[in-house]
Amino acid sequence: MTTTVATSVPVRVDAGTDQLDVSVRRGIATVVLNNPGHRNALTRSMVRALPRALNHLAANQAVRVVVLRGAGDRAFAAGVDITDFTDPDGRPAVATFEAEYAAMLDRVRGYQAVTIAMIQGACVGGGVELALACDLRFAAEESTFAIPAARLGLGYVDVEPLVAAIGASRAAEMLFTARSFDVAELAASGLVNRVVPSAQLAEAVDQVATAIARNAPLALTASKLALRTSAGGRAAREDAAVRAAVAACYASEDFAEGQRAFLTKRAPRFTGR
Repeated sequence: MTTTVATSVPVRVDAGTDQLDVSVRRGIATVVLNNPGHRNALTRSMVRALPRALNHLAANQAVRVVVLRGAGDRAFAAGVDITDFTDPDGRPAVATFEAEYAAMLDRVRGYQAVTIAMIQGACVGGGVELALACDLRFAAEESTFAIPAARLGLGYVDVEPLVAAIGASRAAEMLFTARSFDVAELAASGLVNRVVPSAQLAEAVDQVATAIARNAPLALTASKLALRTSAGGRAAREDAAVRAAVAACYASEDFAEGQRAFLTKRAPRFTGR
């Protein structure tokens, strides 16, 4: 595993496609969905590249938080780019794409560091699913959300995170009507953690990400496992993984460092070990 010193100067990461712009600064990675001509709709290149980018970031111990956002201010991600929905021979690639897309969402959900969706503008279909795969969601006041499931259809695996976030009644209205919801309509339901003016969104996300990045990485990982287990009712084997993660926290150098910092009244210096 590679350790990189966190700096204040952004360090670019090659994601293998110009449709993902990845950089790291002060322990915070920013992943920009870069398809502005189609309101950052997710292409196959993006779907394939995002797990690889996260794998690269996971090998960097200095990365404590990952922020996902769309290029510009018109959209986080306006669903799937249907112009990229065919194989080279022109036939629909639905089954292949769905498998790749499911793998991408699983990688985002399973990423060990904290993930934040920074939502500005339209968040539609697959964009909503990607945002829900993140741990936290911050949205600009003018953001809108829609899932055109009444036109496309969604399965249980797709719907479960939405119901967990906003409840069955609100999810039913969203899915059955396929209409666009203002963020204010959904904020109280729990879809987003905070709604802020557009001009303040980047600063608000950076403040939260910086605060999270100062905390102990092992403790954050254990908390993520516990939250996922609690929300999804996972099997006992994952509950055992939570207990193991918590035990690792207590046995870590970071735990001892936290004790020393508390006793000497200074800020702790966590290393993730």
